[in-house]
Amino acid sequence: MRRWRLSLSLRAALLLLVVASEVYATALSLFLAQRVGSAATALGRGAEEAVALLDVLSQRHDALDHGSALADRALRGGHVPSARVVDSIRHLASTGGIPAGPATFAPVSGALRVMLARTDANMSLMAGNLSELAALLELRRARAAISRLAAVDSLHDAVEGLLAQDGIAVRQELLRRQRALRLATSSALRVAVGWVLLGVIFVPLTVAVFRSRVAVPLRELEAGLARVAEGDLATEVLVHRPDEVGRLAQHFNEMTRVLRDRAEEQGRFAAAGELLAGVAHEVNNPLMAITAHADNRLADATISGEQRAEMTQILRQARRATKLLRGLLRFVRVAEREIAPVNLNEVVRGALDLVSYRFGVDEITVGGGLDPRLPPVQGDAIKLEQVVVNLLSNAIDALRAIKPPRQLTVDSGVTDAQVWVAVADNGRGVAPEIAARLFRPFATTKGRRGTGLGLYISRQIAREAGGDLALVPASGGGGARFVLSLPAAAPLAAQPPEAAAEPSAARSSGPVRALGSLAGLRVLLVDDEEGVRRPMARFLARRGAHVDEAGDGAAALIQLAAQKPDVILADLRMPRMGGVELYARLEADRPDLAPRVLFLSGDISQLAEPGNTPVARERVLVKPVELAELERRILEFVRGGGGA
Repeated sequence: MRRWRLSLSLRAALLLLVVASEVYATALSLFLAQRVGSAATALGRGAEEAVALLDVLSQRHDALDHGSALADRALRGGHVPSARVVDSIRHLASTGGIPAGPATFAPVSGALRVMLARTDANMSLMAGNLSELAALLELRRARAAISRLAAVDSLHDAVEGLLAQDGIAVRQELLRRQRALRLATSSALRVAVGWVLLGVIFVPLTVAVFRSRVAVPLRELEAGLARVAEGDLATEVLVHRPDEVGRLAQHFNEMTRVLRDRAEEQGRFAAAGELLAGVAHEVNNPLMAITAHADNRLADATISGEQRAEMTQILRQARRATKLLRGLLRFVRVAEREIAPVNLNEVVRGALDLVSYRFGVDEITVGGGLDPRLPPVQGDAIKLEQVVVNLLSNAIDALRAIKPPRQLTVDSGVTDAQVWVAVADNGRGVAPEIAARLFRPFATTKGRRGTGLGLYISRQIAREAGGDLALVPASGGGGARFVLSLPAAAPLAAQPPEAAAEPSAARSSGPVRALGSLAGLRVLLVDDEEGVRRPMARFLARRGAHVDEAGDGAAALIQLAAQKPDVILADLRMPRMGGVELYARLEADRPDLAPRVLFLSGDISQLAEPGNTPVARERVLVKPVELAELERRILEFVRGGGGA
């Protein structure tokens, strides 16, 4: 047997419940109004008029009774009544003789109306006789007046009897209508109790529908959200029905699936970043050896021109690899946010260096122009570079979908105190339905290859810096054009921010003039890589320094027990004892030597690892460092008091 399931949407089900409740309450109200109201109306219809009419008749009777009593006393006294008594009799006759019109009896129904009308007629007749009696008294016709008084008394007795009957009839009519109202009220009460019992049955049904359609799914969804908040991204909730809450559960399941996929991807990215940072030292050491050997060979005046050209090419390629590796390390390493004046042109150049390897492979031509007078902006240079790299990567992916020629354009400029960088391509552009959700999290056009977070995070970075990232119409109507805009900051009076943020990297990009000679300086060179240590030692010795070598920190401590160098140049990562541990030992045991330590490292991120002794960035030379830069940094260090 197939199970029947309610297919109404939640909105329709709730609306149906509301309508049913309204109908229930309205029906009960209408029934009570009709059943009890009609009886109450019947009770009031004509009853008030009958009572009022009976009261008027009683007042008229009192007036006539008083008049007849005055007449009786006047005639029985044997003397002619005064004019004042006659006027009183006439006035009372007039008061008691005012007849009620037909309209007065109209609200009164049935036999009661006939009885009241008959009483009214008799009172009018009695009043007429009393008026005639007063006229006879005024004419001093006593005998005729006595005869008329007998007629008045006869009518008086008849009116009293009729009034008594009228009172009884009115009371009986009121009692009859009161019984009818009581019966209607009892009947309505029984029906209302039954209706309420029906409502009591309806309430559990309503609660059951609400529980199954709303409460249970929302409770499951809340529990799922709590598990996700605790880190369980494998959570899924049951979709009970294809209604609004069911669709919400479907969206939740889709969200957790996307989060799982993105978490896996981010985990791989993080692992790749850690792997890259770990390998950086191993890669930078060979690069350091290559550049040091090339520098030493170029310093030899006896080599041939062909050999010099080869060494120059080797040095150039090593520097290129160094620049790319540093950019990758800077891009994948999570660093503390550092807000400083940033030149967006330098950010663009760094981002282009990171993705430049794809231009030749994908046959992409890069064009555009960077404004050399671009004012700086306030922001995090690494975060802004992440934004530009993301824009360049998206443009490259879009260009791969079309046939050559593939054109990528990068421009910069300033408009109305807003510094901007525009990245445009001649690809297929962004479809309108995709453009509407382009900057939402997890919105991607790359399928499984995309995280859907790049543009969302990029816009957040731009807005945190006080700017924005927007998709604007491309010139010529083809491709896509993204514009990063930031408010201009005050121009710098000192060196560019890149030089201040990364001194060793920025200064190692070309030949550097030495500040003086190393003659007389005693240098202890501590590095486990002989291929790196030996060419550096030869260069420093050639520049006049006395160089001692050690293979690790432990060997360096043995040598330091017998000597006191001016500068200790130590690699951060070495077997047995690295540079950080060596520095910590010197701070504890030889505090006079600790200020003389300079560090070499292919990955400076290890300085921020928990438990490591804090080391100033100014005392770290990032491998591979050019030998001329090495000499200059040593001289600056010594002259700044580091070798004292």
